[in-house]
Amino acid sequence: MYEELYRYFIQHKKLAVPGVGTFLLERRPAVNDFVNKQINPPIYSVTLQATVDPPSIHFFKWLAGALHISDHDAIIRFNDFVFDFKKQVNDGSTIEWNVMGAISKGVAGEIKFDPAIRPALEKPVVAEKVIREKSEHMVRVGEDQKTSAEMTEMLNLPVIKRSKWWITALVAGLLALLFISWYFSEYGVDASSTTNNMKLVPVEATAPYQTLQ
Repeated sequence: MYEELYRYFIQHKKLAVPGVGTFLLERRPAVNDFVNKQINPPIYSVTLQATVDPPSIHFFKWLAGALHISDHDAIIRFNDFVFDFKKQVNDGSTIEWNVMGAISKGVAGEIKFDPAIRPALEKPVVAEKVIREKSEHMVRVGEDQKTSAEMTEMLNLPVIKRSKWWITALVAGLLALLFISWYFSEYGVDASSTTNNMKLVPVEATAPYQTLQ
C-alpha cells in the first residue's frame, strides 16, 4: 500500500495517517542564481505535521479505485495498514519509506521524521541577460508615454550654435559709454568743452609781386 499512498500524496500534496501525523508536500520556488547566470528549479520537500484530520470519503474512494476493491474493503485495508505502521514505530523500528523518508520513535515518545533527499525534478535554466539592439519599449515622460526610439531621437537632437556678435557690440557700447562719461567728468558739459580752444594765428601773406631796382 505504500506505493498507492505515495501516488495519492503526490497528486493531493497531503496525506493523513491517523496516530502518526499529516505528511505535507512543500514547494520552494525557483531561485535566480546570478553568479552562475541560471535559474535553479523549484525544490520539493516533505514535512510531517503532528495534527491529523480524519481521512475523507474522497480519500477512501480514491484508494478503492487504486486497489480495485470496494470502498468498504479500502477502509479495512487502510486501517490495518495504519495499525501495523504504528505498531512497528512504537516497538522501536524505523520505517524506511524510500520516497518519503524515515519514520521512527523519538526519545520522548513522539514520532520522528527524517525526510528523504529529493533531487530536483527539473534542470537549471540559463538566465543570461539578452540585449536587443534597436528594440522599442514604452517610457513614461511626465504625463506622456513615448517610445524609447522617440526619446533617443529627442536626446540626440543637434545643438544649435547661437551667434555671439551681440556680445562684441555690447562690450563696444559699454566702452564708448565709459569714455564719454570720463570725458565729460574731465572737461565739463558746457559748449566750450566740446570745441577746439586752440588760438588761430594768421600767417602773414607774402607779396604777390617783387620790386625791381
